[in-house]
Amino acid sequence: MLTLSYSKIKKVAFIALGLPFIVFAIGWMKWYWAVVAVVATLLCIYLGAYFKKKPNQNKVVEMSDAERKVAVKKGIFIAVIIIALVWVWQSGIGGFWAQSKDYPWRNAIYRDIVLRDWPVFYELYEGALVYYIGFWLVPALFGKLALLFGANDVVAFQVASVAIYVWAAFLILVLFSLLLTLLHADTSKKQLLVVLGFVFFSGMDILGSIEPLGANLYHLEWWANRFQYSSFTTCLFWVFNQSIIPWIAFACLLQEKTIRNYVFLGMMCLFSGPLPFIGFFVFCIVLGVIKGIEAFRNKKGLGFLKDIVSPVNMLAVAFIFIFIGSYLLSNTVISGSGALRVEQETVIVQTGEEVSEEAVNTGRLTTYLMFVFLEFGVYALLVARKNYKNPLFYTAVICLLVFPFLKIGGQYDFPMRASIPPLFFMYYMVMKFLMEEKHWLSKKGTVNRTLYIVLIVTLILGSITPMVEFYRGCRQVVLKGLDNPMEDYLYTLGGDGPMGWEVETGYEYANFVSVDPEQEVFFKYFAKEYK
Repeated sequence: MLTLSYSKIKKVAFIALGLPFIVFAIGWMKWYWAVVAVVATLLCIYLGAYFKKKPNQNKVVEMSDAERKVAVKKGIFIAVIIIALVWVWQSGIGGFWAQSKDYPWRNAIYRDIVLRDWPVFYELYEGALVYYIGFWLVPALFGKLALLFGANDVVAFQVASVAIYVWAAFLILVLFSLLLTLLHADTSKKQLLVVLGFVFFSGMDILGSIEPLGANLYHLEWWANRFQYSSFTTCLFWVFNQSIIPWIAFACLLQEKTIRNYVFLGMMCLFSGPLPFIGFFVFCIVLGVIKGIEAFRNKKGLGFLKDIVSPVNMLAVAFIFIFIGSYLLSNTVISGSGALRVEQETVIVQTGEEVSEEAVNTGRLTTYLMFVFLEFGVYALLVARKNYKNPLFYTAVICLLVFPFLKIGGQYDFPMRASIPPLFFMYYMVMKFLMEEKHWLSKKGTVNRTLYIVLIVTLILGSITPMVEFYRGCRQVVLKGLDNPMEDYLYTLGGDGPMGWEVETGYEYANFVSVDPEQEVFFKYFAKEYK
């Protein structure tokens, strides 16, 4: 038997969360700023996960203060490892299976990080790579090491491809371990349910789109026009770089007893996923308010105020946020058209001979209502009896109701990615409900039994979306093989790769670069020379 507890897994999770920023600081920043950033991050990891105050001998330990531990059979843990390895392999990370339509850009970014000097600079349009690159930095070191030992570009990237697969599988294993402690899955059946439930959790896209839609063979989740909430498998298969680390950060957030480490967790989420960070931030505020009210009611308000200004929070604010924030804000889209705003849909209105444009919000109400119901509404309704007193339940529901109307930049990425934390919490509530209310099944002829069965049916229907993603990859391999040129046609964002992909201006890559970096705070004051 293996004994898992949050305090144990937290040590590994905090290191995994902090490593990407440490690598970034050393590789991107002037040495003296790098020292500040690295020391601050190491202190956050140590104080947040390793340092423990000496216990007060006079304090009576209440049952609520005792940490819950989960015993896992070795065979089950091996099965969890295999699930992590297979899930990541099927996602295409590393290039050992079919990759989705988004991979050409992600492969190009990763190759540029591996093969080019840091900071990454593109001479063609005098732009610098500015993106949420945290996920790629640790495995990229192995490609850099291969170059150092004389490997050519092809071999170095092959080494880096193996490394990114191993890194992703390791992070998913950390995530799965955190899920087991979060949901206190204390039996083998519950443990498999929690892990496989995460892989296959999704809205019921199949009911909204009977026909497979989208490019790259099969992809169900665009059935509601511009509205989309992605399943966890879809996130892994399409946007792994801004999903995996935010998942880990959020799984930690939900298990933190105090708010002492909130800012550090938020900064690590921000570095790898600015859009998921917005959902993460909302939950931080609500959790903070809940803990604050509870503390003041129990006459522990002073302790709560001390937690707000804890060493970890203050270090993260003063010596981590400034670097991550200034780097991400130098992105051309964020600094240009990237302001968060309410989505406007323009329609043409003809009155007599006059034609005018009117801006209306939300688009078609019917589509929106159907989207809300199928993607998360049915789950929220079914678990509401269990969670109607939980403020986080309403936080998740309100976020998921509002996010479709918000937009950053010219695409519809905001609702798809900012929804990652609230959808994670919806999964948490559903799994908790399934495990704690299983006895409802034995109550024949009752409303409770019917609701429980309906929930199981909706989860099965929802699982079709991830299954279609698996099927898409298998079908793609059968039709095009593993060596599919579509997956890597771009090669580099520099426009100087062997594929002959050329651009005249960096604005075609504005989502990934700073076109005029010398004018930005990060590159002016903190970054190494990049020319």
